[in-house]
Amino acid sequence: MKYYAGIDLGGTKIYSLIIDENGNILGRNKIKTEGADSFENVIERIKECYYGVLKNSNINEDQIEAIGMAVPSSVNVDKGILIYAPNLGSGWRNIELSKIMFEKLRKPFFMDNDVNMGVFAEYSLGAVKNYHHIYGLFIGTGIGGGYIKDGEIIRGVNYTAGEIGHMIVKIGGPRCNCGRKGCLEAIASKIGIVNYIIKLVEKKGEKTILPEFAPNWRKSVGASALNKCFQRNDRVVVKALTRAAKTIGIAIANLINSIGVETIVLGGGVIEELGDVLIPIIKEYMVEYSIADGAKGIQLLKASLRDDAVALGAASFTSIPENSKYLYKG
Repeated sequence: MKYYAGIDLGGTKIYSLIIDENGNILGRNKIKTEGADSFENVIERIKECYYGVLKNSNINEDQIEAIGMAVPSSVNVDKGILIYAPNLGSGWRNIELSKIMFEKLRKPFFMDNDVNMGVFAEYSLGAVKNYHHIYGLFIGTGIGGGYIKDGEIIRGVNYTAGEIGHMIVKIGGPRCNCGRKGCLEAIASKIGIVNYIIKLVEKKGEKTILPEFAPNWRKSVGASALNKCFQRNDRVVVKALTRAAKTIGIAIANLINSIGVETIVLGGGVIEELGDVLIPIIKEYMVEYSIADGAKGIQLLKASLRDDAVALGAASFTSIPENSKYLYKG
């Protein structure tokens, strides 16, 4: 039996798992990223998370065939270069990270964008495994996208294809973390939703019960707190979530008009918690803004793999023999 490790490197947490050659998960491990201001600290945390999952899985290090890691960045998968990951710190740009991790862990190493890997997992093992032409949006703190056609991840000539979070949906709109204004992420991600609530409360004097569920909500709020407010018909939260859902629906219509996908899969923390609320609104606007019945028959599905998706996709992609060309082997 062959075994593969998958690592999901995020700005706040590192999540790892190990699978066998049949895709069965043998163990998991999760730790806080911490020390994101120090590159070396993060590398040490990745190692700690990896060795922790080996222990949790009762797998010896020498049994691991290869490691796949997903990062919040566009990635040159041919050279194993992380292009730019602002959520990890200002210095995370043009890093030969596959080479570095190979030298640290002495295992063939693969790296790709986190949402590419999450969508690949849903395509291989999850909600859209019976489809061939798929676009996935993961909506959480930010918004990322991934595009798969006939099993191939479409990355684009500069490895930036799929970055729907930075599609401009409102000229002159709110500023995004990428530095531009009006990105989908700046309006419809959790950060965008909360920033809009802050604007309604502080600039327009509207009232919200959000502090009851998240006292420090301006700096930290979970999707569950937003859901509780929605269920209690908090006008401000309902307005912000509805605005986000409408904008996502229009962005998806733009995708359908552009590339004519077969199905859309939605994942990420906001969808996991609020999907039942948001998806009907998203679908309504997807249909309305698609040209010439372009959305007819297109499925809008909720991702099924939850926290496992990204790390599982990285491990699964790495386990496929045809993808060995992407492995850094020194």
